[in-house]
Amino acid sequence: MTIRRQYSLPNCTLILEGLSDPNAQVGGQLDPRPLMTILVNAQCRFPSQEYLLEGGRDFFESLVRVVSRYAQECLSQVSHPKLDGNKPAMVQLEKLEGKHLHRLTQLATAEALPVTSGVSMASGISDQKEPGESLQIDLTTVQLFDLVEAIDQFLADGRTLPDIQVGIEPVSKRYRQAEIPVTQRATPAAVGMTSLVLAAVALFFVPVPEVLEPKPTTTEETSSGEQTTKPSPTSSPTTELEQALQSEITDPTEVSFLQRSLYKKVNQAWQDRGELYQNLSYRVSVGQDGAIIGYRPINNTSVDADEETPLPELLYTPTADNQESIASFRVVFNQAGILQVSPWLGYQGKPGLGPQMTDPEVISDLKQQLRETLRDRWEGSKMAQEDLVYRVGVTEEGIIADYEPRNQAGWDYVAETPLEELINPEAAGIGSEGLVPKEPLAQFRVVFWPGG
Repeated sequence: MTIRRQYSLPNCTLILEGLSDPNAQVGGQLDPRPLMTILVNAQCRFPSQEYLLEGGRDFFESLVRVVSRYAQECLSQVSHPKLDGNKPAMVQLEKLEGKHLHRLTQLATAEALPVTSGVSMASGISDQKEPGESLQIDLTTVQLFDLVEAIDQFLADGRTLPDIQVGIEPVSKRYRQAEIPVTQRATPAAVGMTSLVLAAVALFFVPVPEVLEPKPTTTEETSSGEQTTKPSPTSSPTTELEQALQSEITDPTEVSFLQRSLYKKVNQAWQDRGELYQNLSYRVSVGQDGAIIGYRPINNTSVDADEETPLPELLYTPTADNQESIASFRVVFNQAGILQVSPWLGYQGKPGLGPQMTDPEVISDLKQQLRETLRDRWEGSKMAQEDLVYRVGVTEEGIIADYEPRNQAGWDYVAETPLEELINPEAAGIGSEGLVPKEPLAQFRVVFWPGG
């Protein structure tokens, strides 16, 4: 039974006809087509060409090897050595320079087409190569790669001549031609060596510089007879960023007093709580006296959202020549009506309370005096549901100069206590130069009971 296999591409058709060897078995094949193991005839046609290539097994094997190797050379631009051993080369393929064509040649051989009963090749082309005559066909690049694709389809067909394989091996580096000639590659090195020699010769004639000993610093006499030393060069001025970092207040005690002052101002001024649609966050800068001198929104807070806060009302615009140090804080107006104030840079240490008294007798007398003063003015709270706890600082004269709420109720109901009426920060030196007391204070824990 004659087996016919055809691999068709738009610009090339490869036709194989052969027989099947009943003794040959290829396991693991699910393809129901019969297995072709004997090649009787092979044809290679190109629709635009007048002639066709035709031959037996030796011709077809040579065609497969030559075309595969030539295609690899075209893609890699590296000439491949012939790895076919002593097999006859019946087909040649070479490039025609300047024409973008590829000449496929079937060499003249004594191979005769075997005449086998029941096998015929109806080519449909009358002009065929006679035995002993060479045939040349010039292919375009499109025709060449259609031929390559047809051969690839054959090699992928496991039911057609499975014993014909194309060995692909890496090409040794010795077959790769240098892209740049040796003389051209050696030119930069030669020029560099020449330049180095010329530079060495030129430097040989340069005199050695003289080394001068440093002169001692001279002094000048003024008209009054006083001696003045010439000032040394000053360092370059610092940048604005360095100045800002140098002017940042980092003392933990001072930061603590400024934080408490800022919380007190904003907490008392924030009236419309619970009306925010989201948390509003700001970086707020305050001066040494606790005045808010600037703020900016952070964490996706819109620029015009400050109208929902008391910050615009509390903002103080300093004079242009004001160079005082500042402290920065993160202020968050919570959607639930809770105010949060924290140092922007955190605490660089443990905060203190400033100078404190140490004389126990004086402290005992001040304690009794403070108790009597507050008891006379405290009438209880109608709104507080828990004790109001404070830290109170008293001067040696018994004046309340500082206080700090120690629980949330103390912050919320401080207006009902007599502390705001009695406090006098200036008595301890607290003012425009800073909020940390300059005079020593006696510290006391004061608890106001809601019932009086």
